[in-house]
Amino acid sequence: MTKTILITGGSGVLGKELIQKLIPDYKIVAIGTNYSHFPESIRHHKHFKFYERDLSKITSSNDLNLSEQIDLVLHLAAVVSGAKVNEATYYQINVEATKHLVSYAIQNKIQYFGFVSSISVYGSKETNLTLSSERNGTTIYAKTKSLAEDILFQSGQNYSVLRLASIYGKGTKSFISKLKSLMKRGVYPKIPPIRKKSILHILDATQAIYLWTKHCLAGKKPEKVYVFSHPESVTIEEVIRSFQNLGITKKRQMSIPVTGIWSKLIDFTFRFLSWIRKKPFHGSPLQPLLESVAIYDESSWEKIGYFPKSDLRKGLMDYQ
Repeated sequence: MTKTILITGGSGVLGKELIQKLIPDYKIVAIGTNYSHFPESIRHHKHFKFYERDLSKITSSNDLNLSEQIDLVLHLAAVVSGAKVNEATYYQINVEATKHLVSYAIQNKIQYFGFVSSISVYGSKETNLTLSSERNGTTIYAKTKSLAEDILFQSGQNYSVLRLASIYGKGTKSFISKLKSLMKRGVYPKIPPIRKKSILHILDATQAIYLWTKHCLAGKKPEKVYVFSHPESVTIEEVIRSFQNLGITKKRQMSIPVTGIWSKLIDFTFRFLSWIRKKPFHGSPLQPLLESVAIYDESSWEKIGYFPKSDLRKGLMDYQ
């Protein structure tokens, strides 16, 4: 009998890649607000069903109201870092919606639940991070992801937290994509080369979650926490040089200092612009470039039987 997977955030870049891999072998039940954002190859597939559910308005597990028997939940949906929404929306979608989904899974005796989190929960730190390091993230995104993780940890169920490094590649909105956008304008941020960041190509991220899903549905006991990142962390300088060497951006550009007093000035400028526009402020657009989280856990990859294939140079070919 074909197993059924409930997925949130399926219309995002990672979600669509993941569904394309899963849908030949599993039935997919997706919940969200944008049915039209799925490609026709998914919308018209015999294994796909969509329910219009707004996670920002769900107040209990009963609001999900699904008729299918679910075997596994993949919770990808989240308000991402830098979104122009208020803090209440971050908490409603990233924390409260997770609580209701976990309650739904427990009530319906769903054995497997995968929550896609982020290594940003560790906070901006470049060295000596391990899978069990304290979570000291200070951004609203990191704090709400940590709170959502706690819901799974306290559930008493054998559910998994999948912490992903910054995902880059075609269609993504990672710091690498932001950096390319700046370089296309002829400028790049001058950041100390000692600051390292972990990254993960979109195809490696997809494969990691795909294999975790397959292992679970084959009856293998999952771990509580996984960290998926490429073994080689990178610096902003390395990314800039790679873009230039690959001919993706021009080699001659102007550098703009964004640390120290310049960082405070930039932060103040964007905070003021947000106030003028009456938009919520959760840090300047340069914040993802300034944060540094570097971590690699080989055992996480060993447990799913896969290792990332795309290093920085190969991964950046997507941007050509």
